[in-house]
Amino acid sequence: MSSTRKPVTILTGFLGAGKTTFLNAVLAARPNTKFAIIENEFGEEGIDGELVVQANTDVVEMANGCICCSLNDGLYEVLEELYDRRDSFDELLIETTGIADPSGVAQPFLTVPSVQKTFSLKRVVCLVDAQLIEDQLRDTEEAIRQIGFSDVILLNKTDTVSPAYVQQLTELLRGLNPFAHILYGDKDNYPIDELFALERDTEPAEPVVPLFRPLSPAAANTSVQHHHHVHSDIVSLSFRFTEPFELADLQHRLTAFLLFQSQGIYRVKGIVSARDQSQKIILQSVGKNLVITKGADWPDGEERISRVVFIGKLLKPQGFEKMLRQCLSKPSTWNVVSSSQLRSTPKL
Repeated sequence: MSSTRKPVTILTGFLGAGKTTFLNAVLAARPNTKFAIIENEFGEEGIDGELVVQANTDVVEMANGCICCSLNDGLYEVLEELYDRRDSFDELLIETTGIADPSGVAQPFLTVPSVQKTFSLKRVVCLVDAQLIEDQLRDTEEAIRQIGFSDVILLNKTDTVSPAYVQQLTELLRGLNPFAHILYGDKDNYPIDELFALERDTEPAEPVVPLFRPLSPAAANTSVQHHHHVHSDIVSLSFRFTEPFELADLQHRLTAFLLFQSQGIYRVKGIVSARDQSQKIILQSVGKNLVITKGADWPDGEERISRVVFIGKLLKPQGFEKMLRQCLSKPSTWNVVSSSQLRSTPKL
C-alpha cells in the first residue's frame, strides 16, 4: 500500500470526557497540519461542531444519528467525499459520540480494502474522565468497550483528583486493557506530541502486566501464564505462552468463537508468535470479526512470548486457556489460510 495514505485518528470517550476540548487543543497545537474532521453527535443538532472553528479545517458533520450504530452508507459517503478532496488535508480525525462503540467506526479502516488504499488507521484514542470513570464502568457497557478497543488511553482531568487516585485509576485501566498506552492530561496540559507519536500495534514500553499467577501449582512448569483482573462484573484475562501458535488453528478457533460464543465479550487482542513466521502476528476482534495482520519482525535474541487478552463480563479463565492451548504449534488439522494471505501491517 502507498505511503501516501492519510493517517486516521479515532477519538472516543464517554459523555463529558472532554473530547471536543481535546480536539480543539490538537488543532491549536498543530497549526501546520491540515485536518479533515468527521464530527458525530447523537441527536438532531451537532452542538459540538459549533465549537470547532479553526482555519484550514474541514468539518463534516453527520448530526442526525450515530455513525457507529451500523456500517451504513453515511460513513462511506463521507469517506468518498474526503477521497475526492484528499489533496486538501493531511490527516483525518474522527470524533465519535459518547455512546459509540469505536469498533464500528474502525471496521472499514481495518477490513475494507478500498478504504485501506486511501486511509491508514494510526490510533484509537479514548479520553477517560478521572472523576467519573469508575461510576461509568459500573453503570454502562459502552465505557468498557471504548477502553477495551483503544490503543491510547488519555486519563483526562487529572488536575481534579489526587495523585494517589490517578495511580489507582492507572492500575485499573492497565488491567482492563494491558495493550494500551496510558497518558495523562487536563484542559491546560495535553500530551499531544507524545500521543501522535504513538501508533497501533506498538507495545507499551513498560511491562504490560508486572505479575502473573498460574492457574494451578502444576501450571508453573508449563508454557502459559495468566493474569485475572476484575472490576465489578468486568473481567480482563491475560495469557502468555512461550510456545508458538499454529496460525491456521488459532484463526479458525477464534473466528468460530467470535461468531458463535462471544456473548459478553467486549474485546480480544493478541500479539503472538506463530510457527514459521519471523514477524509478530497481530490479532484483534472488530465486532464479531477477527482481523489478523503481520507486525514487525521479532528482534534477534528476544524471547518470543505470545500475549492474548480477553475482556468481557464474568469470564472464566479455564475455557479460554483450553481453547488457546489447542492452537499451540503441532501438525495442523485445519487448512484455513496460508500466512502469505495475511495483510501486512504498514511499517510503524
